[in-house]
Amino acid sequence: MILEMPIDRKKLQALLKWYAHSIGDDLIAAIVVNRDGLVMDALTSSTSSEQVKIDEEVIGGVSSIVEPVLKRINAEFSSGAFGTGTFDTENYRLIFCEAGPDAIFITVLKSIAGVDPVFPYAYIAAEKIVRILDGRPVSPVIPKIITTEEQARIDRKMDTLQKLKIKSGEYAYKLILGGAGGVGKTSIVHRFVENTFQSEYKSTIGTSIMKKECEFEGLDSKVRFVIWDLAGQAQFARVRQKYLANAEAGILVFDVTRKETFDEIEQWYGEIKPASESISLILVGNKIDLEDQREVSQEQGEDLAKKLGISYIETSALTGANINDAFKMLALQIIKKYVIAEEI
Repeated sequence: MILEMPIDRKKLQALLKWYAHSIGDDLIAAIVVNRDGLVMDALTSSTSSEQVKIDEEVIGGVSSIVEPVLKRINAEFSSGAFGTGTFDTENYRLIFCEAGPDAIFITVLKSIAGVDPVFPYAYIAAEKIVRILDGRPVSPVIPKIITTEEQARIDRKMDTLQKLKIKSGEYAYKLILGGAGGVGKTSIVHRFVENTFQSEYKSTIGTSIMKKECEFEGLDSKVRFVIWDLAGQAQFARVRQKYLANAEAGILVFDVTRKETFDEIEQWYGEIKPASESISLILVGNKIDLEDQREVSQEQGEDLAKKLGISYIETSALTGANINDAFKMLALQIIKKYVIAEEI
């Protein structure tokens, strides 16, 4: 039985639907519970022509597994040492993520599913659940994340609760932003670093450098980005190669209202990749607040990202929509290789 609480249930259901869509066929159920194991909201992967519906039988079926595991998890959470964990049975793989002080987000997967591709999505969803439960503004959209073969593999261990954590420490990465002039790169950086927006910025001359830390709920680690905002104008092309060297993360930005900036992305990709072959990149379509002026669809952005083998997200530096999500998505993508699993 789902527990009634004064939360934005419409937004929470929208988030869970996005999550189900992101995970795909491996998902059996996504459940938000309180610390006593009572269901606050949930959905299953079963669909109808109208909507994704909550299947009480599926949720009830996993409750007998979830309840004893939750008791062990709560003991760990109370010590502040847990954050995220997995538990496997013959029929299910379960991922548990802390969602603030009062809730836990549970992902129920098929027994043959891999945990590692789901892990970044679960963290992003859990962080959004925290904001929904706190009544803070948040977009329910979960961006598509591309995972690579180099990412860490979390081994399957039957009937064993494993604590997932990223090795403690501070990880610093040089992050570059590339894209045509006027697409909003500087505005994105200022919104992320200072949470401010100015209607007019002077064009970046060569490069601008800023710093910002990313923190995640339940992680005893920080990711510090040293952000290099590269000038997009053609006259700076010669000096950009020096700035690109040794970059470990990057954001390619285009303006969804100017198709010519979208058409230049592959050129930027071709310029950045040879300069830093191991760089982790995401693609950002900015200025979605100007929907009535849109010239590039979300589908086109996703198709290009798929072609380049990178993740895609749409943002608005003006409203702040998805700005933090973009940087956190990139941070999770590049630190996932430091994930370790410990038995409890």
